[in-house]
Amino acid sequence: MRFLIVGAGAIGGYFGGRLAQKGEDVTFLVRSQKRKQLEETGLHVKSIHGNFHTPIRMLTSGEPADPFDCIILSVKAYHLQQVQQDIAPYIGENTLLLPLLNGYDHFASLKKAFGERNVLGGLCFIETTLDQEGTIIQTSTRHDIVFGEWEGGISDRTDVLLHHLDKAGFTATLSENIQRDIWQKYIFISSMSGITTLMGTPVGPILATPQARTVYERLVHEIVAIARNYGAPVDEGTEARTLKTMESLHPEMKSSMQRDMEKRLPVETDHLHGALLTLVSPEQGFYPVLEAVYGRLKVYEAMLGS
Repeated sequence: MRFLIVGAGAIGGYFGGRLAQKGEDVTFLVRSQKRKQLEETGLHVKSIHGNFHTPIRMLTSGEPADPFDCIILSVKAYHLQQVQQDIAPYIGENTLLLPLLNGYDHFASLKKAFGERNVLGGLCFIETTLDQEGTIIQTSTRHDIVFGEWEGGISDRTDVLLHHLDKAGFTATLSENIQRDIWQKYIFISSMSGITTLMGTPVGPILATPQARTVYERLVHEIVAIARNYGAPVDEGTEARTLKTMESLHPEMKSSMQRDMEKRLPVETDHLHGALLTLVSPEQGFYPVLEAVYGRLKVYEAMLGS
């Protein structure tokens, strides 16, 4: 199976690097500047699961190549429109698109551009970032890819993909209900990123301060209510599972959006929080904590662009 990994950043570089280390046929689609750096240094990963350094095969947008069997997308949502143009020449009739982005809206965009049959459901669980030298620093116990057919169940093609993802130095799980898994993560990541950016602290002080914890619990409740009204596959235990996952994190854990803000980088609030608010109709009431989160992050974006 020929893999194309879109981007060699913290997430794509980690999972793609592990696949290359296993011996899979892996190519990275990168920008010219990133390609020059990686040609000089190779791909460096420092991980609690084992460090590695490897040369990698690369393409830049527009270079000719045959269609790939699987394209893994791990870019930020605000780059998706450009990425869709970049990958179009490398998609064939049977190419599988495996998106690992947070959120939900991107699936509709990819299906519209490339057809419903080509797009799998997917997500990942990992704590990873780039240091100033471009080394990937991976610090979480979990380093998981979860994927599956959008309409559920198991197919021959997902079995084949699992065979190639398996035993690559990370956990690969084939889900029979990927939409449920995507929404569970969407609820968790939008609430975690929302409360940590609103409060400006890691998760520990938020959970340890009764007033802040109450605001967080209200935020989770609002997001679950929106998802349920939309018809998403959430059950009565969703709020409790989300809180339990938050409580399991290290007290110094920050959301990736919070780290992006500290680095003065763009954020994905339109794709996460804004997208949730677009699902709300006037008769469904107000969602004040989520609206406050979104408002705070839009102010940050405005200041970033000024």
